[in-house]
Amino acid sequence: MQRNLEEDVTMAWIKIVEPEAATGQLKKIYESAKERAGYVPSITKLQSLRPASMSLGFALYRQIMDAETGISRRQRVLIGTVVSKINGCLY
Repeated sequence: MQRNLEEDVTMAWIKIVEPEAATGQLKKIYESAKERAGYVPSITKLQSLRPASMSLGFALYRQIMDAETGISRRQRVLIGTVVSKINGCLY
């Protein structure tokens, strides 16, 4: 059965801290994200009220995506893309 994702998507409105308003640890995290991606992704901003938790999550992500293992980073990204597609994730 084919799902129409546009009909199924509900957006939540979550308070965020914009990059220009960030200070302290959050500002450092935003700067790091911008260095890595060229901008501050929305997924990063969504976690902005909990910078300590976000920092731990990013450390886990970097370990999973960047550590030396038996598969390349490209393969990891492809796996993540396929799993997101199967799960109906638009991000």
